[in-house]
Amino acid sequence: MTQKSILAHPDEAPARRRFALLQAIKAGAGLLLAVAYLVLVGPPDLPVWIVFGGLVLPSCFAALAFSALPLSLLESASLTGFAALIGYLAALTGGVTSPLIIWLTLVPAEAALAGGRPTVMRAGFAAAMALVAVAAAQVLGALPVTRLALPAQLPVWLLYAAPAFAAIIQAAFIAAAAQDRQREADLAAAEGAAMYRFLADNAMDLITRHSADGRIRFASPAARNLLGRAPDSLIGVTPAALVHPDDLKSLQAAFVEASYFGRAATAEVRQRRADGSFLWTEIRCRPAQRTNAEAADIVAVTRDISDRKAHERDLIDARDLAEQANRAKSAFLANMSHELRTPLNAIIGFSEVMTQEIFGPVGVERYSEYVRLIHESGNHLLELINGVLDMSKIEAGKFELAEEEFALDDVASQALAYVKIQADRKGVALCMNVPIACHRIHADRRAVKQMLVNLLSNGVKFTPRGGSVSLHASQATPGIELAVVDTGIGIDAADLARLGRPFEQAEGTHVRTQEGTGLGLALVKALAAMHGGQTVIESELGVGTTVRVLLPHADPAPEGVQRLPSRRLRRDAAA
Repeated sequence: MTQKSILAHPDEAPARRRFALLQAIKAGAGLLLAVAYLVLVGPPDLPVWIVFGGLVLPSCFAALAFSALPLSLLESASLTGFAALIGYLAALTGGVTSPLIIWLTLVPAEAALAGGRPTVMRAGFAAAMALVAVAAAQVLGALPVTRLALPAQLPVWLLYAAPAFAAIIQAAFIAAAAQDRQREADLAAAEGAAMYRFLADNAMDLITRHSADGRIRFASPAARNLLGRAPDSLIGVTPAALVHPDDLKSLQAAFVEASYFGRAATAEVRQRRADGSFLWTEIRCRPAQRTNAEAADIVAVTRDISDRKAHERDLIDARDLAEQANRAKSAFLANMSHELRTPLNAIIGFSEVMTQEIFGPVGVERYSEYVRLIHESGNHLLELINGVLDMSKIEAGKFELAEEEFALDDVASQALAYVKIQADRKGVALCMNVPIACHRIHADRRAVKQMLVNLLSNGVKFTPRGGSVSLHASQATPGIELAVVDTGIGIDAADLARLGRPFEQAEGTHVRTQEGTGLGLALVKALAAMHGGQTVIESELGVGTTVRVLLPHADPAPEGVQRLPSRRLRRDAAA
């Protein structure tokens, strides 16, 4: 076979080779008969030349077997040509009384070797048509004069015995070939069955075959290890007798998917062992070969997944414990709000009164310095507590925005004033650039101020003397973008991914000397997310840091357009 035809019909290659060999043998036998005729009888006339052509015609089919033509077409054409040749020989040798007419019975027999039922039916039809054509020609008197002639000393029965004997020999060869093919098929089937039996007997997973209603028809030996049951004891058992009642619908749905819809399906169910305990298993099922358009049997592979289920249960328990601990933490911090803020407000208030000496001088200059330190420490502690409480509210989903239209330049000025004393002490310059187009925005005033204060405080905190921290506002598409730019120490690229998580801070000697809980950027990111925005940090060591906050809904609404109500941040949005 040529490479092209082999690639076109890779599965038919052995069958095509057998077909080509058979046709070559038939053509060789026909050629020998033609040579014998030429030697014994002499030059042939036109009808005999036609017979010679029919005898060597199989050589053409042998050559076409190496082409891309369908094998079934070649087989049908070969058998039809064989039937036509026999009919033509019968017409030349006496019609339906010809001793060669018996050869028509070999046409469907030879077809049985070539192909399946359709090929046999076509060959039988071709042989019947050849017989009908010969009979019709004989009835109409269109048959030529018979060419059968024997010497007078030979009996007439020899004319019939010789073709019959040849037909018997031919039939014997066909029967022997059919037996060989059947023996090969049985051997291949036995080897396949033995291989499948070997795999089923030695597989760690349980292999079962079920009828369409789920009853077990076959169970592999793995049933002993998996369920503690003998395989034979499972024959005829329904799923309801093995599967936990709560999981039965899941398994039935998988069986319906496989049997009636012809699709693979999976179910995780608990199965009852022989001792009454239940085992978590995964059942993967697929349809077996469907017959007569009926519901197919189901082949299922069952695997022990008890370890995986136990691990999943541990993970769920750990998650529930973590969520419970987180809720307890948030509830504790929320409940402590009043208890922590009340004494701090008193400390800050009284220290402020003493710092300003409203009711008279303190008396000793050192006491004045101590009072100022008490006042600053109290304010710092209050800021930390407010940050922790706000973060706790956001994580608990209890922090709500109160959005309104307000003057951004006023809020920005207040934020700069809040950090001015700290900046002056460190020798850090502050500047602000809020264009007229951004003077009024729509957002939560307190949240925006807190974001700006946190970013400016961080910028001042990590900017050395002589540096600068600037606040910029600009229109974005859509919304408003707020940016705080400092010329500070910068942040290493390895730390950028961690920043913005609660209580996370960058590494470094200078960072560790600064006060703070690491909540500033986390609050900024959470509050920006509540506004439907995002926070982007850009930094380079020794150059500085830029933090951009995009508020996509901060543009003031045109007159007559109603704003959406305040949004509440889910816990996962703040993470």
